[in-house]
Parts: sequence; C-alpha cells; structure tokens
Amino acid sequence: MRSVSLVTAVAVAFASMPVGAQEQAAPQIVPYELPDPATLAMPKLDFTPTPADEADFDKYFYFHREGTGFAEAYSDIRECDALASGSSIYLDGSAAMAGAMANYGVLAAGIGSAVGGLIADAIFGSAARRQQRRINLRNCMGFKGYQRYGISGELWKDFNFEEGHGRKKEGERDDALEIQALVASGPKPETKELGL
Repeated sequence: MRSVSLVTAVAVAFASMPVGAQEQAAPQIVPYELPDPATLAMPKLDFTPTPADEADFDKYFYFHREGTGFAEAYSDIRECDALASGSSIYLDGSAAMAGAMANYGVLAAGIGSAVGGLIADAIFGSAARRQQRRINLRNCMGFKGYQRYGISGELWKDFNFEEGHGRKKEGERDDALEIQALVASGPKPETKELGL
C-alpha cells in the first residue's frame, strides 16, 4: 500500500511539471538594428609594414570586397564570425594516464589529469582556438569572395577581438563587426592582397 502511494505521488508530481514549464515567460528577443555606416569611424589602415608585421599577417588582417555594400558586408562577416567562433578544441589525454592509474590509483590519476589538463588547455588551448578561429574566418570570407589584407597588430586591435579563453560580450562583438563591415565595404586598400 505504501509503495502504491509513493508511485501515485511521483506520478502526480511528474504530471504537473509540464504545466509549470508552460507558465514560464519566454526570453525577450531584442532586435538588432544595423547602424548607419556614416555614423561609424573608419579605422586607420595605412601603415608601413616592418618585417615583423609581415610575419604576423597570418594573425592580423582585414577583409575587403569590391562593390559590396555595408549591410551585405556586415551580414557576411557576422555569418563567418558565427561559423569561426562556434568551434572548440580540446586537447587529448596521453598514455601517461594509464601509467598513473596503475601506480597511484584511479582517483589520484583522475585528479592529476584534470589539473594537468586545465593547465595545458590554459597554455596551449587558447592559442589553438584563436588560430582555428582565424583559419575558419579566412576560409569563410575567402569563399564569399573577399580579399585579405595585412595590418599591424596595434592597428588591428582597434577594430578586432581575440577570444581564446571565452566568447566576447555581444555588445563588444557587434561594435567590432560593424567596423569590420565598414572596412570590408569601404574603399579598396592600396596594399597587396594576401590571398587565403
């Protein structure tokens, strides 16, 4: 009799759950309005590259496509940014874990691997995620017909962002993407095209 009461109580509790879930308010969607490009400031792009700058053109670059409007450039950059930042890299374990488990036990090996993995990811994972994001962004924008141009790291930081340890806040991200779209749809750069 007691088990029947318990089963009935659990069934009533589960039956009432969908009703409670339906009463929750849906998250409010805030529409995004594309700014007027005339209100945005074009960043400084002209500079005399040093050999060190040229060596870093795989990290520091911007895009441009002839005959592209601001709205189209923003749409393309936003799409490629979403594609590029949606991926993650996690480093694999090693055979050392099996040896540690045999010598010290599963708990010690698990704790040591977790701590070691966190440290290794903080050191190597961030750089690998940034590199993967840059490559994906270059491939996506290249597929859409944009040309890539090199820029110094200092000038690049004025209208770009890097994310290796986490995603940028949407406001900062949108501001940077708007300026990138302004550059991509602006006057054709006079510097050399880099290709992919």
